[in-house]
Amino acid sequence: MAPHRIGIVGCGRRGRAFAAAIASLDAAALALWVDDDPAAARACAAAYGGAVAPSWTDEALDTLIKASPRLDSAVLAAAVRDGLRVLIDPPLARGIVDARRAVRAVKSVPGGVGMGFDWRFEPLVRLLRVLTPRPLFAHVSLAVDPGPPQAPESVRETMWTTPHHALDLLVHLFDGPPAEVVADGGPLPAERNESATSSVPPRADALVADLFFDRERHAAITVGGGDADPELGPVVLDLTDGATRVRIWSNWSVAEILPLDGRSPDPPSLPGVRLEREGRALMARAEPDGQALRTLVQAFIASEPVDNRLAGAADGARAVAITRAVLAAAASGRTQTLSAA
Repeated sequence: MAPHRIGIVGCGRRGRAFAAAIASLDAAALALWVDDDPAAARACAAAYGGAVAPSWTDEALDTLIKASPRLDSAVLAAAVRDGLRVLIDPPLARGIVDARRAVRAVKSVPGGVGMGFDWRFEPLVRLLRVLTPRPLFAHVSLAVDPGPPQAPESVRETMWTTPHHALDLLVHLFDGPPAEVVADGGPLPAERNESATSSVPPRADALVADLFFDRERHAAITVGGGDADPELGPVVLDLTDGATRVRIWSNWSVAEILPLDGRSPDPPSLPGVRLEREGRALMARAEPDGQALRTLVQAFIASEPVDNRLAGAADGARAVAITRAVLAAAASGRTQTLSAA
């Protein structure tokens, strides 16, 4: 069987990360690079293989990965009409109107559109989903480097990168969007009581938000500008369903599973996850970065994808709507109600 031919639009960091994932798949071949900077495209082709072209339109491809920051809904629709599967690196758009326009553009044409929310595919997130299928509370702590602390380079601007993925992950873990968002901008509290954000220096570009899914279940996200803790990494996820607490850190490679009801946790055996008992807790360790993106690409190019972790264009639009609601709540100090996120 001929390998699945993939083209990448965008030769930045994410484009190269997708290329590395494709190189590890026997059933796929990187066939094409497209970028506004021909020199960057040639450098990527020299490093990862594939040809260079000014456009994907005249190439025989099976899947197109859009890893560039701009997305034209008409171009997206044309790609899908040509029979291509299109995988979009988030965000789908910077505004709700553009996101909805992109969803409408591909709604009535054959083909597949997916979102590159690779955090859903982290092995430890899969383990967490098995252990806590109905979470009551979750907290995501993020350390990001927003650049100089003046507009527009602030944490609110970088909500379109790392925190955007975090908001989608919370929706995935809670099986649906929040009903309300309450957020605030400004410096983080001075006292954090050894929390996951204790290594994040207080700055004026911090962000704290609560997402209320129903009367019993809610999640929180804390974003701080600054360097990540070298042990914890830039993202820490802490989640509980009332019976079990799971905490993941160190670039999605380490998790602590702690029973809260006296019972000993009995997690399933998952590929790439090693379990070790430490007292009442279990420690789970996974392979380093790269596995999630590889699993995402592999699931997306399958002829009949059935993985419920795959996100589509509608999920991408929903993540945009939630991100905008968080930013609006932080700017206005008012609760945002999401009736159709």
